[in-house]
This record gives sequence, C-alpha cells and structure tokens, in this order.
Amino acid sequence: MADTGLGPAIAFGEGRRPEAATRVTLPAFDGPLALLLALIEARQLDVLTVPLGGLAGAYLEAIAGLDDDRMGNVSAFVAVASQLILIKSRAMLPRRAVEGAVPLQDDGIDPEAELRARLILYRAFRDAGVSLLETGQARVGLFHREAATARVAGLAGARPPAAKPLSTSILVAALDGLARVAPPPAPPPETIRRTILLTDRAQLIRRALRGADVVVLQDLLRGVRDRVVVAITFLAMLELMKRREIVVEQTEPWGPIMARRTTAEERAAAGMPGAIDEEAPLDESLESFA
Repeated sequence: MADTGLGPAIAFGEGRRPEAATRVTLPAFDGPLALLLALIEARQLDVLTVPLGGLAGAYLEAIAGLDDDRMGNVSAFVAVASQLILIKSRAMLPRRAVEGAVPLQDDGIDPEAELRARLILYRAFRDAGVSLLETGQARVGLFHREAATARVAGLAGARPPAAKPLSTSILVAALDGLARVAPPPAPPPETIRRTILLTDRAQLIRRALRGADVVVLQDLLRGVRDRVVVAITFLAMLELMKRREIVVEQTEPWGPIMARRTTAEERAAAGMPGAIDEEAPLDESLESFA
C-alpha cells in the first residue's frame, strides 16, 4: 500500500516476525512497526504524534487485502498496538498523586521497562559484534571485496587468467559418481477399509437388554475410544427407538442415557401391535432420518 498523503499507510513484507516485516508510514515516521514501538519506548519519538486510530484503520484495510496468513499479522499488530495504547494513555492522562491514597499493587510486567531492557540488550550485542569484527580484521586480516570495486573491475574488462580446460573424462567420471538410480520405493501395505454397521451395534444393545431391564448407553461405551463406534452406537439406539423396540430416557442434561424395552401396551398405543421382528433389516443409509 503506497502512502497517499491522506493518513497512515501499512505495507506487509516477508519475515519471521510480522511486526518487524510490517512497514508503517506516518507523517512523523516511516519504517517497521517494531521500530516505531522501540523509538517510542526509548523516548526518541513523541507517542502523542502517532494517530493510533488512523493506524488501526490502515492496518485493517491492509489485512483485508491479504489472501492468507492473517492470524500472524493480526496477533503481532494487537501486541504492538496494545503497548502503544498503554503508553499513550499514560502520556495523556498522567497519574496524580493523592495524599493519603493507598497505591494499587500491580503484579503485571511494565511494558516500558521490558522494552527498555530489550533495547539495552540489543545495543550490547550490536556493540559486541562490531568489536569482534574489528578484532578479526586486525588480527586475522579478513578480506572482503567491496561492491563498488567489483563493478569497476567488471567495467574495466578484468578477466581471470586463462587456464587449461578440464579433461572431458574427468567430467564424465564425476557424473558417473553422482548418478545413482534409486530403487523404486516399496508400495504401502494394503489397508482394509473398516465397516461399522448399525445392525451390529443394534444387536449389541439387544443382547444387553436380554440380561437387564435397563441399559445405560455410557456403560455400553465404557472403554471405547473410537468416535465412529460411539456415533454409530448412538444412531443404532435412535433407530431402535424409532422402531418402537426400546424407550430411551435422560432425566437431566448430560446425565445417563437409559434404554429399556417397550411394553406391549406402549407398542399398541403407537399403532404397532404384535411381537418385535428383530430380524428386520435396519436402514444403514440413514435416509429415514432426513
């Protein structure tokens, strides 16, 4: 996003840290978002001159133009903007000491002190790096070619001295040593698709009810870790309930789900007199639930 002169502008760049790769253009500043916060923390830039509202608006407009990776940029901006808001609020509303007032205990980390410590640590590492470079150049005599010198040499037509070309046999031998035909990878082991049927889970519920008056669904699924098995068992219970084979009750939310066999009177009241045909196939397609 280019600076139109109408307000703050945001431009995203590539980098591991979004706050360091995001470029901010303000009337009083032009640079990375992290540098803006560092300058304000170091009191080298007046936070009152930074329009936080316009900065947030420009950031939202820039975020809307991104196709992906919005979360990293949004979280980085929220982290930096929260510190800017805190610093600006302290600058605009200074705390006035009240005689006899009991100060509140603040257990949080002061963002100003934290960033000031980070700036001091960064300066120490920077100075140490410069000192190590100077020592290495003085003792070892490190040599590096300046870009301007390389360009002048190229314009002047500098060329390396002519040397005898390498033999073709050397190149062929080198290629023979590099070329290796990798064997084809072994095919993956054949997998057998697992099938869980409503009929099988319904038979499990029927067998449990033959030995007990009431069966709790949670007890039937005790020790089962497969979510598919849990879901199919629950659907099988609903299918049996729809066929008027069982009655399901749950007296309280998240409580035990209890099932019992329907009585002859309950089946007659539902218009389904007679014995239950347990051999009738269940609707495995679940189209009847639609």
